[in-house]
Amino acid sequence: MIVMRRQNEFQRVKHSGKSWVHPLAVLQVIKNSLSYSRIGFVASRHVGNAVKRNRAKRLMREAIYYHDSNILDGWDLLLIARPTLGNCKVDDVISAVYYLLSQSHLLIKADIKNAR
Repeated sequence: MIVMRRQNEFQRVKHSGKSWVHPLAVLQVIKNSLSYSRIGFVASRHVGNAVKRNRAKRLMREAIYYHDSNILDGWDLLLIARPTLGNCKVDDVISAVYYLLSQSHLLIKADIKNAR
């Protein structure tokens, strides 16, 4: 999975994508014309100071990489941290990301074993 870095890619997903909400994060997705999926991570100042924002992005990155092999190709994903994510453990974030991916029907196979 490729990481999105350009502002216009983030804006396209944010303004035109469909979203799903969990108490720890928000997932926004939109179809792309590529043969692979891309993902972007966002943690605003509502999450906390720079240390908490960076930790939140690291936790989300770890959770996405845990499920990376099961995510469908051809989508742009934007994972946005909510303020409560900064104080969570990685297992909680993995479960939250699994919930969001299964709600959005982006998982190839929905195993309960992947929900740690």
